Amino acid sequence: MTDQVEYANWWSKLLFQKAYERQFVIPVPNPRGLVAFMEYLEARYFTPDLEALRIDRPVFIVGLPRSGTTVLYNLLCAHKRAAYVTTAVNSFPTAICTMEWARKKFALNIRGERFLQDSIDADFSSPSEPAMFWGKWIGRDTESLYWPEKRLQDFSPEKRAEIYNDIKRLLHSFGGNGQRFITKYPVLQTELRMIQDLFPDAHFIHIIRDGRMVANSLLKLYKLCNDQLKKIQHPTLKTLIPYPRVQNLEKYVKEFGADDIRTTAHVWQDSIAAVNAVKGELKHFTEIRYEDILENPFDEMKRIFKFVDLPWPSDDNALFKREFESVGKVRHTNKYGQFGAVEQIAASTLKAYRYT
Repeated sequence: MTDQVEYANWWSKLLFQKAYERQFVIPVPNPRGLVAFMEYLEARYFTPDLEALRIDRPVFIVGLPRSGTTVLYNLLCAHKRAAYVTTAVNSFPTAICTMEWARKKFALNIRGERFLQDSIDADFSSPSEPAMFWGKWIGRDTESLYWPEKRLQDFSPEKRAEIYNDIKRLLHSFGGNGQRFITKYPVLQTELRMIQDLFPDAHFIHIIRDGRMVANSLLKLYKLCNDQLKKIQHPTLKTLIPYPRVQNLEKYVKEFGADDIRTTAHVWQDSIAAVNAVKGELKHFTEIRYEDILENPFDEMKRIFKFVDLPWPSDDNALFKREFESVGKVRHTNKYGQFGAVEQIAASTLKAYRYT
């Protein structure tokens, strides 16, 4: 993580420097008193007319970590009609509107490179993986290496209302009706039919990257995550295996270990297989290779915007221009190896997606 950190003002540094230094994919819990105060403000002053808000064709980006999901996510969320979980909101999932109001009202912000060392800078307004929301909504155990499939009948009417109302609060924070909810979470591969149940008009974008690169990068991600957990002494997590819960993940970890290229090669192949097994049941589905975005970003993003039924961003959209111009630009160096092991395990899938 680079030392080049930008603080919007002195109070942002005073209030949030420690939180920034202790960043993690699953945020460290906030003090109970602060959470209670934020929830009071949310209920008393910042709850919108939820009945008047409509969730219109939400967009779900599906893809393994280190597959270009963040690049695609940032490009889509730079659209002026996008609504998404921000880094700030992900830390306060029970006070969505309050947190967004406070962030904007008091110009709260810190900007710097993520601890993931992936050349991606983030700040309080940046699109975030909805880690806290997924736990709140779906109830997944991060320590479990297998998640049984859930379907609509596994959610009570109250839980479904909670999910929909949280998204409506996000829509309200970004301007209300007319905004499109967009999200990405690198463990969605085994959750797609459930998402389709909850959101019948959902649009799914499956992004794929060369499995030889991804298998190596997943090992780096595993080490970075667990080194960070030790550094920050996370109160609720001791270890994390940041891979999708494909059916045989537990078997691979027991046989090879979580930090073995054979495990991550299998995870890459099985994740794609899991998507392919159900994509025919998804009403709106498309696929894109990360390499194609790098090679021809304009045409590929034009196709994606057409798929989600959003116009190409306007010329005065400075955020989109910045994100678009940064495609393919990195400050870090990757070290890849053991390609033979990946090719032996995932030969057919690598060939099917034109990587070999």
